[in-house]
Amino acid sequence: MNCVQAAVQILVTLWLMAGYNNGQDIIIFENGRNTSRNNLAANVTIPEKLLIRMKDVVNVTDLLNRFVRRIDSSDDEESAISGRRSNARAPSIDEPAMCEPEQQVVELEKPGHGAVLLWPPCVRVRRCGGCCTSKLLTCSPIATSLYNVSVLRLQYNFQTPDAFESLGTRIISVEQHDRCACKCKQDANSCSDVQRFSEDECQCVCINRNEASECTGHRRIWDSIDCACKCRRIMNCSTGNYFNPLRCRCESSRRL
Repeated sequence: MNCVQAAVQILVTLWLMAGYNNGQDIIIFENGRNTSRNNLAANVTIPEKLLIRMKDVVNVTDLLNRFVRRIDSSDDEESAISGRRSNARAPSIDEPAMCEPEQQVVELEKPGHGAVLLWPPCVRVRRCGGCCTSKLLTCSPIATSLYNVSVLRLQYNFQTPDAFESLGTRIISVEQHDRCACKCKQDANSCSDVQRFSEDECQCVCINRNEASECTGHRRIWDSIDCACKCRRIMNCSTGNYFNPLRCRCESSRRL
């Protein structure tokens, strides 16, 4: 292949890459930046405090307006999208399964007598269902009422093994949920004497949590349950030595 043929082949290749794309958009990513940002994101965890604040989001528009930072496309260097369909509509997003009352199956209480059967054995009533944004939240009722279920009482008679005898009807009251909300799984009763409950974080936190920043060194670790700075490892010391919990190491007993 001579120089002219090589040049023609290169020009054809560039033309195909630049213009002949079967009507599809060309997506160009900045080299290196995507990889570096992905590597950085892999080491970051979303704070539960932020997820808890998102518990009242009702739809995608609410999410975008309150919690998504808007970036000017002209200043965004992470990716440049060009093509013939610049006005293409964005894909639709499904609505979340909000925390709200929904029809759920509830088993009715069993009769105390083994030969008595209640019919129906279960009914559908409104109970809280749906998801919450944080693992520290749970979908719980904030308003309830009683739903009266009319049931038939049947008694089994061994003398007529293929049939029941009717004992009439009775009313059973079942709790139904009228309003629901994502609430903290824990409350103040879950905390110890050295902790307080944080509504924003939905968990017990140490009253002296400011001391955690002073618990430094590779031998020490902050215990968020006992709210104290402890040694990472308790060592068994040899004869003539003792373990010093202040320094987290074995020291000679002769110093005492």
